[in-house]
Amino acid sequence: MLLSRKIRDYGAKYRGKEIKMSTEINSFLNLRNTIEMRMGAYSVLGVIYSISMDSLKLIFQEDTVLPALAKNKNLGSIQLKKNSDSKNSAAFFPFLSVKLLSASAYSSQNKEYNLLTLEFLSPMPEEIAIKVGKLLDLKLGQNQRIHERIIVDKDSIRKLKIDSDKAFIKFNGSKHKCLIKDLSYGGALVISSFDYGDVNEDTIDLIFSFEFMDKEIFIEGKSKSLSVIQTPNGKVFALGIAFDEDKIPLEYTMLIHDYFN
Repeated sequence: MLLSRKIRDYGAKYRGKEIKMSTEINSFLNLRNTIEMRMGAYSVLGVIYSISMDSLKLIFQEDTVLPALAKNKNLGSIQLKKNSDSKNSAAFFPFLSVKLLSASAYSSQNKEYNLLTLEFLSPMPEEIAIKVGKLLDLKLGQNQRIHERIIVDKDSIRKLKIDSDKAFIKFNGSKHKCLIKDLSYGGALVISSFDYGDVNEDTIDLIFSFEFMDKEIFIEGKSKSLSVIQTPNGKVFALGIAFDEDKIPLEYTMLIHDYFN
């Protein structure tokens, strides 16, 4: 009952908002990207482009999809498959009834496809719906708090469940231990010691890593600021890092989201 109410709340809150699919999103949703669609006696395979609480967009190569839908009064059914190697029936969800909302051309790698927006007429499986809602929560939280930073201290380390003793930056082939000072959705500030001669450009391409729940998380990014701090033991550097937005692991985004919420 509580799960159903949460899904209804997500549906009302995020009407019209979508999540574009990726390998990481497919894995989180436990869904295969390929989907079967049936319209009467006609069956065709498509690829999921995006998903929302009440609809999804599918890419089809065949030009016969739209005529088949029109013949069937723009109604059809789709079957989602779990991202599992199991060959038994449990690897499939039951067919869901859908209705065509819109169609447009879609180009990729110099090829033309049909991009169809389909409305769910049957409820999406709860285990998928609740995860889609969670992803939309992440997206909203990231947009609203993109510049808000978490000051890393004993209390926040405990809440984040990260191992601050196993944080590193790697650039120019060298790996350096670092102290995390703050974290955000889009970046970090760290203190580290390294040979300044290794820094021969204003912007450094680097990989920031730390351990979370006994698993190492790697994030690609660039330096956005570098300043020298003089200590009794010598010089160290305060390095501001901007993460590559397209390469931020979903697990990291969820970590920051869960901390703020």
